[in-house]
Amino acid sequence: MKESLTDWNELVNEVSVDRRSGKRLRLNFSIEITGFDRTGRFFTEQTKTADISEIGCRFDLVTPVESGNVVAIKLLPPGKATLPEEKPLLFEVVWTVARTIGWTVGTRKLQGDKIWKVTFPPANQSSEPPAK
Repeated sequence: MKESLTDWNELVNEVSVDRRSGKRLRLNFSIEITGFDRTGRFFTEQTKTADISEIGCRFDLVTPVESGNVVAIKLLPPGKATLPEEKPLLFEVVWTVARTIGWTVGTRKLQGDKIWKVTFPPANQSSEPPAK
């Protein structure tokens, strides 16, 4: 019988590697979320992003939403007033996690327009410093 050896350090490194195709940036943008909650009631809530990527974002909500729901996200300027030229973009709720108060929500952009006014690093660029 062949015995299988486990290299735990290798497994820990593999699990900790971000397997997403794009880079995430830990930036806090003020956003307005509109959509329908778990009971089908329309809601509007203002919050901040926890992190963003070219294809999605993560944020906290008080309103419970479900995976598969579609929400509109609108970027807000500082001071929480809406910008007339900013239009909301549609995002799909990919996952939710219950918190002590509310939910953490992960979303994926459904429309091709850019919402974040940032330039993302290339997906294949390592975030680790070069080895010497």
